[in-house]
Amino acid sequence: MDAEHRRPTAIDELPAHSTVLLFANGLIERRGESLDHGLTRLRQHAAALAREPLDVFCDELLRGLGADSTDDIALLALRSTPPAGT
Repeated sequence: MDAEHRRPTAIDELPAHSTVLLFANGLIERRGESLDHGLTRLRQHAAALAREPLDVFCDELLRGLGADSTDDIALLALRSTPPAGT
């Protein structure tokens, strides 16, 4: 990496209670299946779990999507909270 190379940055405010999910490809990739199918499956599971506490959200995603995976799986989830006093 070139330390002198300028990289774009962006800041975007998330609405309160939004969830950001970062994941490794092992969560969605399956041999012989398109990435689109894996991403659709992830969207459906995540939407069904959106109101769950964050630990339950992550555990159930791993349980529901990782059960038949032979690849490494990693995920990181962050949920925004409303500003204090609102």
